[in-house]
Amino acid sequence: MNRRFSALTVTIGLCVALAACGDDTSTDSTTAAGNGSDCTPKHEGLKTIEEGKLSVAAYVYPPFSDVKGQELGGAEGEIVTRIAEMECLDIKVVPGAAAAMIPSIVSKRADTTIGSWYRTAEREKVVRLGAPVIADQLSLISKSGVGTIDELKGKKVGSILGFLWNDDLKKVLGGDVKFYDTATAMYADLAAGRIEVIVDTYPSGQAVLKTTPIAGLKFVVPPANPAVLSTVKPGQTEFPASKDNAALGEAMDENIAELRASGELKKIVVKHGFQPEAADPGEPNLL
Repeated sequence: MNRRFSALTVTIGLCVALAACGDDTSTDSTTAAGNGSDCTPKHEGLKTIEEGKLSVAAYVYPPFSDVKGQELGGAEGEIVTRIAEMECLDIKVVPGAAAAMIPSIVSKRADTTIGSWYRTAEREKVVRLGAPVIADQLSLISKSGVGTIDELKGKKVGSILGFLWNDDLKKVLGGDVKFYDTATAMYADLAAGRIEVIVDTYPSGQAVLKTTPIAGLKFVVPPANPAVLSTVKPGQTEFPASKDNAALGEAMDENIAELRASGELKKIVVKHGFQPEAADPGEPNLL
């Protein structure tokens, strides 16, 4: 499905099928800068799928990504729009389901994608991984303020199917961990007392609570514990690019570094409900 899956969601068959879909699902979105003659790109000679445009595969996954009409939203949507402006490119939105995002790059329907795509060894096999953009830290969410992995033992714990830390949780907790298809169902069980702790990420939890409020919840990022690798190496979102277009990927990396140095990236991240520390994901890692 999405950014957290440890299993690769790309297959050659999917890529071929997506490549055959054509452009009838794409919509154009123009950045404020546009690609007019008065705009000087940060990097000369960048090649994109369509001249003058940055094609971005996007789906709705707040607070990371959103598609509203012809504009990209969410923290990553705003960041990638700024990158396009820096390169004097217009945004072309390539909408689709989460599973279609990485295949869209492989099949050259999109130059990059947004939606909290982690840096993983599996993805590195098929796309050029970008520099870390946002740290998506594992959080323990409860009314009692559970703060460590060891404190989960003996409690009823919930997590979403497909999260990278699930195998580790099963080893630590055994049958005390329950896996859910949807965040809504999981948070409803927490509110009803059927589970005591949720293992999620801070932004994901905040997004759910906007529509399903639960009073008195505490969000705690636990100390590193090697029993759950995600506490040692948090997920790092990035903007992947085609392996055939390293120059574009390198340019996006440099633009991200500039936005971070100026403080603009942190302002965007905080604006969309992330903790300030999320804007400084540290050195690149692979999950």
